[in-house]
Amino acid sequence: MNTTIDTHDKAVLVIGATGNQGGSTARHLLADGWRVRALVRDDTAPAAARLAAAGAELVRGDLDDRASLDAAARGAYGIYSVQSANDNEIAQGKNVADAAKAANVQHLVYSSVGGVESQNRFYLEHGWGSIDKWQIERHIHDLGVPATILRPAGFMEDFTSPARFFQNGSLNVPWHDDLVMQLVAIDDIGAFAALAFAQPDAYLGKAMEITGDRLTAPQIADALSTAAGRQVPHTQIPLKALWDHAPETAKVFAWANETYYDTDLIPLRKAKAGLMDFSTWLDRSGKARLLAQLDGLPA
Repeated sequence: MNTTIDTHDKAVLVIGATGNQGGSTARHLLADGWRVRALVRDDTAPAAARLAAAGAELVRGDLDDRASLDAAARGAYGIYSVQSANDNEIAQGKNVADAAKAANVQHLVYSSVGGVESQNRFYLEHGWGSIDKWQIERHIHDLGVPATILRPAGFMEDFTSPARFFQNGSLNVPWHDDLVMQLVAIDDIGAFAALAFAQPDAYLGKAMEITGDRLTAPQIADALSTAAGRQVPHTQIPLKALWDHAPETAKVFAWANETYYDTDLIPLRKAKAGLMDFSTWLDRSGKARLLAQLDGLPA
C-alpha cells in the first residue's frame, strides 16, 4: 500500500511556474497543501503576481544561472523541473538537476516528453543525435538524484491553437490519418506531478508515460466538429513543407509517421481518477478556446 506524504511545511520549488506545465503543477501542489516556491525571472509580472495571490512564494532565478538555482533550491523538499525547447535546454535541465543534487532534495520530478525512448532511437538511427530531453533524463539518472520522470503526450490544447495545429477554422497536422496520436490535458500533467510528490513510494525511480486519450486526426476533427456545432475540416500538411522551414519539427513528425509509440490508458486512469479524455477536456475548457478561434470565420 502506498502512503501519502504529509505535506505540512514541505516546500517544492516549481520551475516554469508562470508557464503551462509549471503553472498547472503549482496549482495542484497548493491545493494539496504544499508550500510552493515559484521560480520567476520577473516577480512583478502579472503571471507571477497571480501565483503570489494564490499562495506561492516567489523566488527570482534564471535557469542559466546555477547560483540562483542553488539559492532557490536550498531547504526544499522537492523540485519540479520543466524546460521549453530552446538552444540552452540541455544546459538548463542539467543545471536544475545539479541544483537538486547539491541541495539534497528528496524528490525531483522532471517533465520530459512522451515516447522519448522511441524518438531517441529513431533520431540516432538517422544520424540526428540524441534528443535534448533524453540527455537530461540520462543526466538525472547518472547523478542518482531521487527522481520521477513524467513523459507527457502531445497537449490537447495544441488542437485549438493557431500557433500549432488549428488555423483558419481547420485542423492541419503533419501526420497520416491512421496514426493514433497520444494526447493529454496540461492540467492533468500538473495533477500527475502532484501525485508523484504525494506518493513517493509509488513513483520514485519511475519513468511514466502520461496520456489521457488516443485518437487519429479524423477522430480529433470529429470531436472538434461536435464541440463547435459545425464542421471542422482537417488536412495533412506535407512533411516536405516542414523540412523547408522547420527541420527540427519535421524530425519529430518523421518519427511519428514512421514509428511513434503507444500507451496503456487503464493504469493511468486507475492512478488518477478523472483523467480527461479529449471530449471531457473540450467540455471543460477546450470548447471555449475553440469557439474563440472560430469567432468571425464563415461557417
